[in-house]
Amino acid sequence: MNFILRLFLTFSSVSFFLIVYLIQNEVNPFVTQLGKYAWVTYAIYVLIPFLLTLISLGICKLLAKSTINKVVSLETSNNDFLANYLAFFFVALSVKGLITFWVVFGMTILFTFVSRVSYFNPVFLVFGYNFYYVHTGENVKVMLISRKKLKSPQTFEAMSVRRINDYTFIEI
Repeated sequence: MNFILRLFLTFSSVSFFLIVYLIQNEVNPFVTQLGKYAWVTYAIYVLIPFLLTLISLGICKLLAKSTINKVVSLETSNNDFLANYLAFFFVALSVKGLITFWVVFGMTILFTFVSRVSYFNPVFLVFGYNFYYVHTGENVKVMLISRKKLKSPQTFEAMSVRRINDYTFIEI
C-alpha cells in the first residue's frame, strides 16, 4: 500500500510539470472538436493534480494508524520545499522537444519518488493542510501533515495520525 501511495504522491506533486509543458506547447488533442472551447482541455489538465491528490488522501485512510502523544518542539515547514517545487515549473518552461521532456520528466519522477519531496504537494496547502517538523516525546524528528494549526508544544494535544513512513505522518 505504501508503494502505491508514494506513486500517487509523486505523480500528484510532479504533475504540474507535465501540465505546464502541455499548455506551453499547446498540446490539445481536442482543439478541432472543441473550437473556441479548447480552453476546456487546459482546465481539465489543471484539475488532474487535484484529483490525484484526492486519491492520495483516500489511500492515506488505509494506512496504519499511529498516535503522536507529546511533542518537544515543532516548526512549520510549509515554505521549506516550495523552492524545490517551483523549480519544476521553471524546468518545464525551459524544456524544448518531446524526447527531452520525457527524459527530464522521467528523471524528475524518479528523484522525487526516492526523496521526501514527494510528500510536499502545494495542493495539500490548497486543501488546508500544513506541514510541520515535530520532535516527538521520544525525541525523533518527523514530518507531520495536518489541517490543524499547531502553534507550540505546550498547546499540542495528542492526535491520531496515519503513518506514511517511519518519519512522515498525516492527520486525516
